[in-house]
Amino acid sequence: MAGGGDVESVPAWDMAVLVGAALMLSTFVIVTWTQPVTHAVTEPTEILTLHTGVADASITLTAAHDMSCTEADPCAALLVYVVPAGEDIDSVTPIELLDAGHGQSNEISLNQPLEQGEYHLYLDGEGEYAFEVTISRAIPHEYTPALIGALLLVWGIWRKQQEDHD
Repeated sequence: MAGGGDVESVPAWDMAVLVGAALMLSTFVIVTWTQPVTHAVTEPTEILTLHTGVADASITLTAAHDMSCTEADPCAALLVYVVPAGEDIDSVTPIELLDAGHGQSNEISLNQPLEQGEYHLYLDGEGEYAFEVTISRAIPHEYTPALIGALLLVWGIWRKQQEDHD
């Protein structure tokens, strides 16, 4: 300390409790904090890059028009392109997420799981859309920090109880 004072060192198990609790809470907040994002689209626009992780992943796409569709003013179709990294948008077949006309919202799941790797998602349509992607990984590696945090938390609490008994 600058004033020449002394401070007692913090035991590793107390730090493990703090770090473990922070890892667990932050992981759960991040995983559950998904909100649809609104995109204004006039041409094929890349909106998302996703990684499947260390195994295959299934994805569910959800979209909704941010305007009302009527007979006089129908909504445009919304196409989604799922493009593997390194390929061009012209090399893949688009998926029609919203058909032209009166469709306000839709949710589809891709028939085949995506193989391990990186993918770029493009939207193509006219207008503004609320868009959400749900990824279901075969190996849910996004929960690894929560598992490490739980182990640190349990070890820290157990070790603290051992210290109190001594």
